[in-house]
Amino acid sequence: MPLSSIPTPRYLRIVRASGWYDLLVTWPFVLPWTFAWLYAQLGMLAAVLGLPGTLHPLDTTHMLLANLLGSVVVVWSIARMVAPSLLLGRLDGVARFLFAAWQIYAVAHGANVIVLGFTLFELLFGVLQWWRVAGTSPARVSVLAPAGT
Repeated sequence: MPLSSIPTPRYLRIVRASGWYDLLVTWPFVLPWTFAWLYAQLGMLAAVLGLPGTLHPLDTTHMLLANLLGSVVVVWSIARMVAPSLLLGRLDGVARFLFAAWQIYAVAHGANVIVLGFTLFELLFGVLQWWRVAGTSPARVSVLAPAGT
């Protein structure tokens, strides 16, 4: 096994851990009142730290989009926790690179830099879930094949 490969059991633990991370960070996004509370806490933290950028007041559209995002991510998290696989890890890696790109874009266009704290985890889990897994090849990633089969 090359040193640059992750053994399959370790890879599946990474996929499961990324699901736990997402569940812990995203569950407040599911409900309007928990998201409003989280958003207020992030705003206070950004103010205390004197971070540049803006956290705009929430409106109904922001709340709707946050709740939709939270709902989908929580379900996606549970899928990876219950049935981690190479396919789910790779797909999650793609989603994380997209999330990171849009977070960086938002900060570059005036969003508060507190967002970049989340971006670090997106990139970390994205890279880990795209790392080479021992005994697999790109052609072996299919809808039905778990890691290492």
